[in-house]
Amino acid sequence: MRVLSVFILLIAVCVPGVAQEDEETKCCCTTYDISVCVSKIRDKVDAELNTTYQDALSMAKKFTREDVENLKDAQQKWMVYKDAACKAEYGLWGKGSGGPNARGICVIRLTRQRTTDLKSAYLDRLR
Repeated sequence: MRVLSVFILLIAVCVPGVAQEDEETKCCCTTYDISVCVSKIRDKVDAELNTTYQDALSMAKKFTREDVENLKDAQQKWMVYKDAACKAEYGLWGKGSGGPNARGICVIRLTRQRTTDLKSAYLDRLR
């Protein structure tokens, strides 16, 4: 019985981790292959962010001009932050061949988070 309980606990802990696996963790093999894969994912999440940002702008326009300007300002500052944060992560690779892919994965991670934040602040809450 105890072995069964431990087995069930392990499944409960491991399965959610597998379900939350991001696309970029499936990119493999050579540095070039990973780069191509990461680039495609980066383009996809960037398009998702752009759509969400435009939807957020439309929502902000229902309020005041200042709300629109605040969103635009926040988005510009977020882009500066994203570039600086991912440059810092790239630097951890000592200019090695893994650096560009590490930067790309950083961009993907932060872009996904920004998309979620915009949806939460502007779309989910205000609809």
